[in-house]
Amino acid sequence: MRASRLLGELEGLAEKLGVEVVYERLPSCRSGLCRVNDQYLLFVDRALPEDAQVDVFISSLSRFPLDDLQVVPYVRELFKSHSA
Repeated sequence: MRASRLLGELEGLAEKLGVEVVYERLPSCRSGLCRVNDQYLLFVDRALPEDAQVDVFISSLSRFPLDDLQVVPYVRELFKSHSA
């Protein structure tokens, strides 16, 4: 699956999980998940290559339970291989 399509799938998954995705240039900090009050935010450095952005999504969203969500099989396998 192409990285751009995969990013679209991961953005949709983040939305289902209630995680707001923010693309910004982050020159002095890393991409990642944070929680502000009761809202989860996933900051993704827009300067990163798409493959690296996919890695940010996988490592951040793997903290959430995905069992009850409809997830594309290829994406589900990425999460399984990340947790192994």
